[in-house]
Amino acid sequence: MPGEPRHAPSSIDAAAPNAAEGVEKELFDQSRAALEVYDARLRVLRSNPAALALRGLSSDLVIGADLKDLDGSLPLSPIMRLVLETRSPVLDRPMSACPATDPDREHEYAVTGYPIERAGHLRHAAASMIHDVTEQNRKQRELDLLNVARTSIGSTLDALRTAQELADIVVPDFADAIAIDLMEAIFTGDAPMGPVTVALPMRRAAFKARERQAVGAYPVGGASPFASHTPYTQALADLRPRLIGAVSKPGGWLARDHARAGFIAASGVHSLIVTPLTVHGLVMGLASFYRDSHHSEPFNEEDRSLAAQLAAFTAVCLDNARRFTREHTVAVTLQRSLLPRVSPELAAVESAHCYRTGRYGAHWFDVLPLSSCRVGLIIGYVPGEDLRAAGAMGRLRTAASTLASMDLPPDELMAHLDDVTQRLAHEYDTSPATLHEAQPPFTASCLYVTYDPVTRQCSAASAGHESPLLTTPEGVASALEVPTGAHLGQGVPYDLLTTRLPVGSLLTLYSDGSAERHPTEARERASRLREVVRTKAPPAQVCDEVAYEVLRDTTPVDGAALLVARTRSIAPDRAPSWTFPPEPASVPEARRAARRQLTEWGLEDCLPAIELVVSELATNVTLHADGPIRLRLILDRRLTVEVHDDADTAPHLRHARLLDEGGRGLFLVACVASQWGTRYEDTGKTIWAEHEFSSPAGDVDCRAAA
Repeated sequence: MPGEPRHAPSSIDAAAPNAAEGVEKELFDQSRAALEVYDARLRVLRSNPAALALRGLSSDLVIGADLKDLDGSLPLSPIMRLVLETRSPVLDRPMSACPATDPDREHEYAVTGYPIERAGHLRHAAASMIHDVTEQNRKQRELDLLNVARTSIGSTLDALRTAQELADIVVPDFADAIAIDLMEAIFTGDAPMGPVTVALPMRRAAFKARERQAVGAYPVGGASPFASHTPYTQALADLRPRLIGAVSKPGGWLARDHARAGFIAASGVHSLIVTPLTVHGLVMGLASFYRDSHHSEPFNEEDRSLAAQLAAFTAVCLDNARRFTREHTVAVTLQRSLLPRVSPELAAVESAHCYRTGRYGAHWFDVLPLSSCRVGLIIGYVPGEDLRAAGAMGRLRTAASTLASMDLPPDELMAHLDDVTQRLAHEYDTSPATLHEAQPPFTASCLYVTYDPVTRQCSAASAGHESPLLTTPEGVASALEVPTGAHLGQGVPYDLLTTRLPVGSLLTLYSDGSAERHPTEARERASRLREVVRTKAPPAQVCDEVAYEVLRDTTPVDGAALLVARTRSIAPDRAPSWTFPPEPASVPEARRAARRQLTEWGLEDCLPAIELVVSELATNVTLHADGPIRLRLILDRRLTVEVHDDADTAPHLRHARLLDEGGRGLFLVACVASQWGTRYEDTGKTIWAEHEFSSPAGDVDCRAAA
């Protein structure tokens, strides 16, 4: 009928509000979260069993009580007063308290407070919801600590640094102090041991405490022995972490380890965790976590699990450092075996060297005796992984030595060495061992300098290497401006610098592997080097000063090499020369000139051999060249005969047959000379031959006059 309600209220509709209130009360009482309701004066109107349990009070003591009078059990009044003042909810406000259910341990809570209104008026003042988030926060802190450990520990391949990184992470967030002791094998790269069942000293790698003035039982860097039958040795024997939740008073196992007992007593330690650092059952070391009564509650089982996870990750990083140390040791041993042990005694220069290995790349240097008392000085650097760089360095040094023995000028030697580098790069790029590895392009830098003590002429070429320093006899140091070409392996030509040096000049060839990766530090070392070489001291003393002043405490990460040479000269009366016209009559004149000079030097025993060499080489000039015959004798530890002509033909040794009239000249020279060869120059070529002799009694020292 019109005007009638669509339906009449039923008994169910009438009972709905009562039913809803019943459900609300049941949910309020059975909630696992602590719930309370307050009036406008912050008096407790309702408190569910979970809240009463946290307070440890009965309902008759809580209901109707002023909230601030109950702050001793749960400090809620500041939070709820803020809710009343702002009439806005406060969400997940952190709070700490010791609940009645666990009075000896502080718990963490998240408190949510909100006003209760209906139709714009306060029905009740406010309500609170309290969640115990102690375990949740603990697990989150564990995850955060593990994440920090994974990103911070092992940033370098240095065992001491890795141990210190672990110490920095756990103190004070997890422990009040930590001591980390490592096996000696970690520092030498040797294979670690399995379970340790004998008394074995370790090295204290790191120690850190909440109190900065606190010191451990043993100093960092020193030996750290462990007494038998203690938690430390037990953990090393069975490789299981030990939790000592309540450290006893002096006595028991502490009586066997007086040093650590003293530290525990002085620091107020009440609990500790001893965790072996192991990888695949091999012991890297031991980590000891301590908590004291001044700051922290005792360790528990969850803490032992976390300590074991931190130790496991640290042990892997330590093993990586050990393996790198082993590989680096092999690489350094290989590098040193490929480098010269001592500097040779030469007429041209007095030399010395200084070498510092690094953790990346390989340096090489050499002092190369050349024909006619000349000398070649070479230095270079191969960047890259240790073993690969060491192998490439050895091959480049061998190639450079071979090319230098061919009397090539520096720019040509550098071009040939560039070809060698390109072939090495191709081998590495196509090697199955490196085919799937991301490797930087193979390259190298090199500087080559030659010096002639007769003419005092110096020639130099550079492939991406810094110019050498030249210190005059007066002590003025400056860079010898050698044109710096591209690094080896680029396939480009190189320029040559030629100059004359005063006698007694100091040449300093320096290689700093950090020049490109750490340019600021490299420039500082180069500046100090320039100051050190301003001296008249012998090269060996210069190298010592460089080690003390330039490389002390600042040795480049990538190593460094230094080659120092002070120039000498050969007196004119030890290197006479003659020029003859290119005709057969000049050959006997050349023999007579050589005979007179050898007689003046008192080397009559050498006459037959030297006359034969002069005769054959001078005759070749008359037959195969147009220019004059230039003869020079050089007296040093050996006697050198040089014959120069203006032809650019290449002489070669022939083996004449019995009926051949010629073809025996160079063969005879090779028979009587200890060494012979050809050197090409801008004006032609020089054929030289060296002859060994015994110094006559009373003869002066044949070394060059400085």
